[in-house]
Amino acid sequence: MTTFETIVRELASAPEPLLLRVLSFIRLMKDNSALMTDITVSVPRVPGVDLGHVWIGDDFNEPLPDSFWLGEDE
Repeated sequence: MTTFETIVRELASAPEPLLLRVLSFIRLMKDNSALMTDITVSVPRVPGVDLGHVWIGDDFNEPLPDSFWLGEDE
């Protein structure tokens, strides 16, 4: 059974108020989908644009203390 067939089967036994909410949701998603394809722009990445804004500590690969995992104060 396809996804479409499964949805139709489920909707066949759904009460009218739920069907109205589902219909509203479907329309909203279709509208948003159309908007997203219109405004989605592929922006090329620029290497080094944030150089110096992030750093990794010297102890990055060190094990975390038990207090990190247990939530205890040191």
